[in-house]
Amino acid sequence: MTWAAWRPAPAASYALLVGTGLHVRPSALSRMPQAGASVRALGAALSGDRGVFDARRTTVVPEPADTRQVLDPLGRMVREPDADLLLFVYCGHGLLGRDDRLCLALTPSGQNGAGGDPNPSLPFTEVASLLRESPARHKVAILDCCFSGRALGPDGHGIHLLTACGRTQKALFPPGGTHTGFTGELLRILDEGIPDGPRHLGLSALYDRLAVVLPTTPAPRTGIFPAGYPAPHQQTVDGSGHIALAVNPAHGTRRTPAGLRARGAFAQRLKNLTEPSPGTPVPDPAVLAQLVHVLAGLARDASEVLGPLDDFSIDVRRNHAVTTGAAGSPGQAAALLSALVDAVRATAPGHRALPGTERALAHWSRELSRGGPTGA
Repeated sequence: MTWAAWRPAPAASYALLVGTGLHVRPSALSRMPQAGASVRALGAALSGDRGVFDARRTTVVPEPADTRQVLDPLGRMVREPDADLLLFVYCGHGLLGRDDRLCLALTPSGQNGAGGDPNPSLPFTEVASLLRESPARHKVAILDCCFSGRALGPDGHGIHLLTACGRTQKALFPPGGTHTGFTGELLRILDEGIPDGPRHLGLSALYDRLAVVLPTTPAPRTGIFPAGYPAPHQQTVDGSGHIALAVNPAHGTRRTPAGLRARGAFAQRLKNLTEPSPGTPVPDPAVLAQLVHVLAGLARDASEVLGPLDDFSIDVRRNHAVTTGAAGSPGQAAALLSALVDAVRATAPGHRALPGTERALAHWSRELSRGGPTGA
């Protein structure tokens, strides 16, 4: 059973979005104009026609010079007695302060002061402490900054957290781009939607999408291996993952040609995560199981909508069968490939996909004869 996303009432939803990137002296931080542009665009998306927030209850603070410019508007939202959802978003540089705690850079942030924290900066613990004072049933923080994973755990107790990276990672932004890597992809999902997704885009649905899209999107790197953006992290509180942030604009398009193509492109990204890489020589087997699930639904829908021997359908059916075998079910893989080979031979013996499909069938038939699990 899939739980429906809960769409909070706009009159009871409050959002504060903070972006810092135009750093001034004495700050030695690199300028990141994408931060301000990202929070302005995200604020507009969340309070627009598709978002759950009312523009009158959505505040964007670009380039705060001191902590009061962030904590004062947040404090006013915390004191709202009718609040049901309170969202805090930060986009900018994440810094390490006293005891390696996460601090959010402000526009003039400089070197560490006497207390060990960058001066001036806003320790995330102060944001979290204030959020917990709110009577709102749900408190959410989205952090697009380096080391944002440090907010997970005790510091973020009671708060749903969506972070751009882990405890020791840097959140990247494309030089010359309009938005940061994390928020830019989040904006893209909110704009394009998820064809086979729910009517409303909940926090966990957004996280699941970002967890595939970000690592498979080329990112600026200085290392010798090309890589994507860091994988995001999520901390849920009870059922907070079902909180909707926006309407899914692609809902109901999963069986249209455009929806099928978009699902196919996403499946390819998911497949890329199952390939060994320098960073993950042994891919997560749970990702492979998810790929089998995604391809099974896509193969079924493509066969029904486009026809079982449409070029797109044949490619998806073959990929589904091969992935099923790789996931530990050579018997099921051989059965799926045998049915596909028979159908193609009978109707289009010269089809470009036939030789590769026959080779795949031979491979998984051999694996089956060696006594591997058949799978159901």
